[in-house]
Amino acid sequence: MINRLSMLLLAVILLPVVAAAQEPQGSLGIISVPLANVREEPLPKSPIITQVLLADEVRILEKQEYRYRIAIPGQGNREGWIHQEAVQVPRDKGRSYLKSDRQWVVIMVPKTPALILDKLGNHNVSLYAGTRLPVLERDTKGYKVQFPDRTIAMISAADVMPLKPRNPLPGDVAPAEIAKTARKFQGARYLSGGITVQGMDTRGLIYTVYQIHGIELDTERDVLKAKTVKVPKKELAPGDILVFNGEGFGLYVSNGQFLHAVRKTTVQLGGIHDRRYANALLYGLRVAGLEPDRKKLPAEMTADEIMIAQGLAEELPLGKRLVYWAGRFIGTPYDTDPLGSYVRTNRIVADEAADCMYLTFRAAELALSATPGQAIEQALSLRFTTQGRLTDGLVQNYDERFEYGEDMVYSGKWGRDITGDLGATKIIAGSRGRDGVVILPKQTLQTKKLQKLLQDGDIIYWVKDPKKRVVEEIVAHLSFVHIKNGKTYLIHAAGTKANSSKTGGGMVKEVPFAAYVRDTKFIGAFVTRFEQ
Repeated sequence: MINRLSMLLLAVILLPVVAAAQEPQGSLGIISVPLANVREEPLPKSPIITQVLLADEVRILEKQEYRYRIAIPGQGNREGWIHQEAVQVPRDKGRSYLKSDRQWVVIMVPKTPALILDKLGNHNVSLYAGTRLPVLERDTKGYKVQFPDRTIAMISAADVMPLKPRNPLPGDVAPAEIAKTARKFQGARYLSGGITVQGMDTRGLIYTVYQIHGIELDTERDVLKAKTVKVPKKELAPGDILVFNGEGFGLYVSNGQFLHAVRKTTVQLGGIHDRRYANALLYGLRVAGLEPDRKKLPAEMTADEIMIAQGLAEELPLGKRLVYWAGRFIGTPYDTDPLGSYVRTNRIVADEAADCMYLTFRAAELALSATPGQAIEQALSLRFTTQGRLTDGLVQNYDERFEYGEDMVYSGKWGRDITGDLGATKIIAGSRGRDGVVILPKQTLQTKKLQKLLQDGDIIYWVKDPKKRVVEEIVAHLSFVHIKNGKTYLIHAAGTKANSSKTGGGMVKEVPFAAYVRDTKFIGAFVTRFEQ
C-alpha cells in the first residue's frame, strides 16, 4: 500500500521540469502540488509570506538555481520565491487547461480527500479549501476533476460547489455565508503566511474564506482599504473585515464575535467588547457588494461606493463590466416620464429611475470609466451626436442627444456594429434619410447558433415593424446581453411611459433571451459590441 506522504513525494518527483531557457520572464505557471509555500527569499528557511494551492496561476519572474520568483495574480500579484518542482509551465501557456468554457468547482471545506485514479492504483491526496479544479464529469460518486499534470481524481460533491465566474464584485454572496464558512476554520493552528487548515494566520483566513466564495482579496491593508467600504463599529455585519491598531485584522461573524488566528496557538473567537480588543478596534471594512440585506442600487450608493465598485470592476473584461453595471440597476423603477426625467431635469446622473436609453447610457459610462467624474466625461461624449455641454452641473444641449437607437449604431460611438457577423440578415425600409437598413430578423435571433455568438455586454437594439413607426424611429428598445451559466439573458428597463390615461410603470429586470425573442412584438434587431 502506498501511503499518502509517499504519493505526495512521488507526485513532486514526477512533475515535468522545463529548462530555464524555456521560461522567459512573465511565463505562466500552474501550481501542480496540493499546497506550496511562497517564501520571502530563495532560501529553505526564509519566512513564509503566503501559500498557493493546486491549479493556482502564477507568473514566473526569474529563476535562481531550483527556485522561481513568482507573482500571484489571485493575491494582488504578491511576489515571493517557490520551489520549481511545485510549478508546471504548460507549453500552450495554459490555454487548454485554463480555458474559460470548462466547468470548475471550488473546495468549500477545510480539507477533503481526492481519490486519484491512475495506473498506480487508487489512492487519496488531501486538497484544501479554496482549491479550484476543472470538472470532466459528474456522477453519483461526486465530481471527476483534472489536475494540471492531467491526473484524474474524484472529489465528493458534498465538499465542493460549482465555481461562479471570477468576479471581484460579489453581489449575490450573502454575508451570513461568509461567516458560516469562516467558522469551519476555528481551531486551525497558527502559521505565519499560511492559508489552509494545516496552518494559517488571520490574513490567510480572510483570503481563503473569500476565495471559497469566488472573491479574490489582496489582504495588504492599503489595498483592502482602497477596495472596500469603511464601516463604523456600530454597523458591523457578518463577513466584515475588522481593523485593529497596529497590523491586526479579524473577521466578524456575529453577535459581537470575530475570528482571528492568535500567534502560536489557533484560529479562535474573540469579542469586540472584550477589554483586550474594544479599544484596539478601529472600524470594519466591507467588500463592495456585500450588503447586510441586499445589493445596493446605484441610486443608493455614495460617490465613494461607486468609485470603489468601479475600481473592482476594472479587473473584469469590458463586456462583463457592462453587464455588472447594467445588473446593478435591476430593481430600479422604470422612468415613466415620456421625455426621460434626466432630460427634463437636464441631469447626467438620475439613477433613481431608468428607461432603456438611460440604462444603456449610464451602464456604459460607468463601465468605461474609473471614477464618477470620469463617467460624467464619458456621458458628455456618448450621449450626444456632438458633444455635451455642462453649466453649473446641468446639461445645456440635450436637444443634440441620441434620441434614436439606430443613430447610436451608425455613429460608431457605441461599439462595432456586429449585426452582419451573427447570422442571416434582411433589409427593411429605412427612415430619416436611409432607404433601407440591414437587421437580424426574428427568425435568426431565435437560432441557437446566433445565441452562442453573443457575448456579455453586447447591446441589442430592437427594431419596430415599419408599419408601426410613429416618428420614423426604427429602434424602439435597447437591452444588454448577459451570459449566465452558459445561457443567454437580457438586462433591460421594462415598462411603459405615462400618458393622460395611465401612470405607467415597470422596472429594470433580467429575462431569458430566447423567451423574450419568442414573445416580442419587434421584428428584429441590430447588435453592437464594445471591444477592449
